[in-house]
Amino acid sequence: SSLFGSPKRLQQIVCLCLCIYLIKLGEMAAPRQQTIDTKVIQVSPAPDSCTEQDVEMSGPAQHVMMVEPMHAAVINSESSHPAATVTSEALYSKLLCYTCSIGEVLGSVICGTHEVFFCCESMNECGLGGKGGCLKCLTSHELFIPEARCGLFSKCFCIKCGCVSPLDKPFLVLNKKTIA
Repeated sequence: SSLFGSPKRLQQIVCLCLCIYLIKLGEMAAPRQQTIDTKVIQVSPAPDSCTEQDVEMSGPAQHVMMVEPMHAAVINSESSHPAATVTSEALYSKLLCYTCSIGEVLGSVICGTHEVFFCCESMNECGLGGKGGCLKCLTSHELFIPEARCGLFSKCFCIKCGCVSPLDKPFLVLNKKTIA
């Protein structure tokens, strides 16, 4: 007695229209997005057998314990230059940021310096690094993109001294024995 006939017929027409709409929606160029907690309508060959099915929702996000944060502003004071103090040298000592040691008297660098300060580096050296072991003197200065590097080292004959980051451990060393 309604415009579409029986209520069963109206349900079939609505189901058919919805199926056509979903097919047309799938033909559009936009990428298909995933949705959570929606209803999926399955279509079978007969228009009167449309059914709804629940889609399972994914589990909640898991809580993760964070690692203890560490201070990231570490200044690198390492140097491979022959004027730099080395912990394995005789009488190596350190007090906070000042280091000293006794190295070789002669060698590739007899007297020299190595300075690094964030974006610039300078090296001055005079030693037996020339051809045939003769005297050779070099000076070099360079600018570069800033890095967390800072240090000052000097050598005069066998005495080596350096200024390093005070954050570097150990803080106190006397004649190669770590005190603090």
